[in-house]
Amino acid sequence: MAELKELRENLIKRSEELRKAMNITLGDTAAPGYMGRCAVEDITRRPINEEYFRQLAPEYNAFAEKVREILAETPEFDRGIPITEENLWLWGGPTPQWGGSMQPDTLVRNAKYYNASNGVYVYGRTSEEMIALHSGMKKLLAMVTTTCRAPGQQPETDAECAEKLSLLSLKYPNIKGGMMDDMTSGSLSVTPEKIEQVATVSKNLKKHNPALELFGVVYCHELGKKDFTGIQPYLDGVNLWHWYQEELLDLEKNVDLYRANFPGKKILMGLFLHDYGTADAGAMPELLIHQLKGARKLLAEGKINGLVILGDREILKWPEQAAAVKGFLGAN
Repeated sequence: MAELKELRENLIKRSEELRKAMNITLGDTAAPGYMGRCAVEDITRRPINEEYFRQLAPEYNAFAEKVREILAETPEFDRGIPITEENLWLWGGPTPQWGGSMQPDTLVRNAKYYNASNGVYVYGRTSEEMIALHSGMKKLLAMVTTTCRAPGQQPETDAECAEKLSLLSLKYPNIKGGMMDDMTSGSLSVTPEKIEQVATVSKNLKKHNPALELFGVVYCHELGKKDFTGIQPYLDGVNLWHWYQEELLDLEKNVDLYRANFPGKKILMGLFLHDYGTADAGAMPELLIHQLKGARKLLAEGKINGLVILGDREILKWPEQAAAVKGFLGAN
């Protein structure tokens, strides 16, 4: 693992150098040919950097080769149970950021690619018009906080947004709850102010429909560094994510750590096609398959309740990664 650590540090250093030289915002990179794919599939998207990944290749390939060596020595997961329409979710919504689509129904359109019946609707407004566009999805979680919201798309407070979703759920029964994106990632600890925010959002979300559930995004690297005790009573589940793709090598250990930090809560495991933390580029397909195999086992053991793919925008950004995931799901 010492060699992997060194290769990882080299990759991160090179990524930072390139992003600074090319003036790239985090998440604004794609595989070459991106705008050509957009011209055919989705003309609402703005250009993002396609050259970065070419120049990152030497450091990325060295890192990836070592990860492949480790994976080759890692025991296979037990078969588990299939990832089905019942437990598969797609994360998405209209946003001009990160290579996103501005099609209002982008989540619905792209869920078909993975045969996903459930959606986590984010970025756009929490309005009847937008919720109606997603009414055909079997189960829907919707964004209820301003964090990571697309510019100008939440004119109300978080409390008001949560209550609005509560009211809409009475008319649209596929709404199953709300999602707090990057719930605790903005600070080094879970502050009293954060506890109060989560409590208020939870209360308002359930005000008109007590059956609704509140989920919050938590990252693997936050575990062991923050005390989540104060927000536990107000959450029904967490959406766990591995910000650094190599963390997936310890997938089962990380899920057990999540379960210890959030005892008795539902867990939706997130799958990033874009590796934000280490490379700011497409994740290794081999690691994605490793995660999918692990997800089957964890579903069978009742340690997770579903898999969330992020997201609708990545299908055109990283077609190799998207196709690898789609192929696995079709065959699993």
